[in-house]
Amino acid sequence: MECCGARLFIIAPRFYNNVPLSTSPKLIMKLRNLDLDLLRTFCKIIDTGGFTAASDHLHITQSTVSVHMARLEEFVGYRLIDRQRGAVILTEHGEVLLSYARRILAINDETIFRMSDFEIKGMLRLGVVEYLAPHRVPAILSRLRATFPKLDLRLKIDLSGSLLRELEEGKLDVVIAARSEANQGGVNLLEEQLFWAAHHDFRLEADKPLPLALLPPPCFYREAAISALNSIGRSWVGAVTTMNVGGVQAAVSAGLAVGVLSQSSLLPNIRRMGETEGFPALPKFNIALFTGQGDVSLDVKPIVEFIMAEISNLSV
Repeated sequence: MECCGARLFIIAPRFYNNVPLSTSPKLIMKLRNLDLDLLRTFCKIIDTGGFTAASDHLHITQSTVSVHMARLEEFVGYRLIDRQRGAVILTEHGEVLLSYARRILAINDETIFRMSDFEIKGMLRLGVVEYLAPHRVPAILSRLRATFPKLDLRLKIDLSGSLLRELEEGKLDVVIAARSEANQGGVNLLEEQLFWAAHHDFRLEADKPLPLALLPPPCFYREAAISALNSIGRSWVGAVTTMNVGGVQAAVSAGLAVGVLSQSSLLPNIRRMGETEGFPALPKFNIALFTGQGDVSLDVKPIVEFIMAEISNLSV
């Protein structure tokens, strides 16, 4: 190009990962690659709740798990996990890395499945707890079918007790359900807080039993509500019994009763009730993934790992 008899040269900068090479050489020099094996160990420690359980799931020694964590912390330059009295607690930097690690591993694993000649074929009978289904299952199933297009998926949505019973009877292959004192197995997926829920215009009558919207037994929500009220001597009555969380939401939204819901199940016209209104504290509960011991027509391990990663991604 010429301008006023002079030549004007326009030099387009070179880019690497959308970063101009000519303007940020120091940044380019600092780019490094995270080790996927270290990230997988880190995620497995959190998913299983400890180093020993992680070593069992990864089929490596506990000392190797410790070495992986030490290498990962050295690489990122921060402590990621605090071990207090046997419990595994994420540090602030650990929480940040965990969300990225899950996404990195999910993309890696999905890529491997799609690019390999190996295809998972066969039938999988999957049970999903009812109160997880409305807001998480559609997205998970969509990605599951895209990743495993030849998988014959049979889905059942029900309460935890019923699903775990069918898993034990060999009628289901994989179950995502609430972990309770009676069922301490499985691999933890996520944790949610329970809340007392009432319509915005609902008014309590102290001289009358508290009307409750309840799910049928056995149910963790039901047991938590009754146990908490009994602990403070508060009388109650089962005003509404429904087979699903949608029924509890409907009863609460209509002002018919007070219900117990998780944070993710609260609707705009429902308010949380707490100790200031005279309600006792409710516990947190864990959603876990359980696998059966019977004959299955396909290798469920890749599918289980995929589902675990997807739910974990949606929970962060």
